[in-house]
Amino acid sequence: MKKAAALIAIFLFLTGIITPALGYDYAVKKLYDSPDAASKIVYEIPIDVKMLDVSEDANWYKVKIQFNLGLMTFKYSGWAYIPVGDLLAERAQKEIAVTDEK
Repeated sequence: MKKAAALIAIFLFLTGIITPALGYDYAVKKLYDSPDAASKIVYEIPIDVKMLDVSEDANWYKVKIQFNLGLMTFKYSGWAYIPVGDLLAERAQKEIAVTDEK
């Protein structure tokens, strides 16, 4: 039960505190080989990618992509479906089931 509560707290923290603190303008410039602070950079993104907004269920992310090609600047913005909210909720349910069995 403690693990489930911790996962739910993490989910609420991520969707309720971190995202507004970023101001919905978080740039993504580097890809890493693992989710670790000491991980190696795999690729530096040569275009501007920013997260502008997150839906209430944390499954949809408004993204802006901008790049220059010569003198021309191309800008695209739209919503990307990345089911983070569903995945976190599913993990929390699994943790609840495991702790209830014990």
